[in-house]
Amino acid sequence: MSGILLLLLCCTILSGCQSHKQTQTKHLTQIKVVSTTNFYGQVAQEVLGKHGKVTSIIDSPNVDPHDFTPTVATAKKVAKSNLVIYNGVGYDTWVKRLQGSKYLSVAQLVGAKDGDNEHLWYNPQNVERLTDALVTQYSKLLPQYRTDFEHNAQQYKQKLHQLDTKMDQIKHLKTKATIAVSEPAFDYALKAMGFHIIDNHFSLAIEEGSDPSYTDIAKLQNAIKQHRIAFFVLNKQSESKIVDNMVKLCKQEHIPIVKVTETMPSNDSYIEWFDAELNQILKIVKQHA
Repeated sequence: MSGILLLLLCCTILSGCQSHKQTQTKHLTQIKVVSTTNFYGQVAQEVLGKHGKVTSIIDSPNVDPHDFTPTVATAKKVAKSNLVIYNGVGYDTWVKRLQGSKYLSVAQLVGAKDGDNEHLWYNPQNVERLTDALVTQYSKLLPQYRTDFEHNAQQYKQKLHQLDTKMDQIKHLKTKATIAVSEPAFDYALKAMGFHIIDNHFSLAIEEGSDPSYTDIAKLQNAIKQHRIAFFVLNKQSESKIVDNMVKLCKQEHIPIVKVTETMPSNDSYIEWFDAELNQILKIVKQHA
């Protein structure tokens, strides 16, 4: 008998929760979105426009999303949101421990799996797919404004195509395709432009916080000394004496250094940030075209 009463009580509670959610959706006038990072948050706000507000949990380049620990304030923001956007594939999965109403994983959108390169935002096509997914999610919450969301998304995708155009320009101008990187942060963009990365073992070790093997270090040093790489891509946010030594060697050998960051500077938009990094490469390939 007590078991039946408990079951009825649970059903009543669940029914009440569902009714509360339906009431919230019915009377919703502004969408509250939470993004784990500011680059996805900026994209989300572009599509949302005037119909809500996006809050980015990590909005400083000085914070590592891998090591971020959610606070009570963070949990409250997520709980009050209508949509939570996160990267996935191990990058910011701490957000899944919080209670949100609806989650949107970029990794799931693009078919990325555990073990894949987690820096999905450095592929403009992935961001374009996120843009389309946001139209769908926002339109479910405020269907009367679907046309606005579609218009905003189309406008933003036109801006994204500027990045594709510049990447195509670099791809066709380059005369040397071999490069090296300190970490695989910018690899999606580099591969899309047709560059061949020769130090994958080295860069993966640096990303994981371990020392590369002596063989990998020697191979990269030789590639620099023999001028077999067109440039070296440095993640400015990484701290490694081994990488510092590689940068020093590049400067000695007059190998150009392209500086990138894993997280977006606070005062930039996603497109401005990405474009500035592409401009460094464009300048190099033009000099050697």
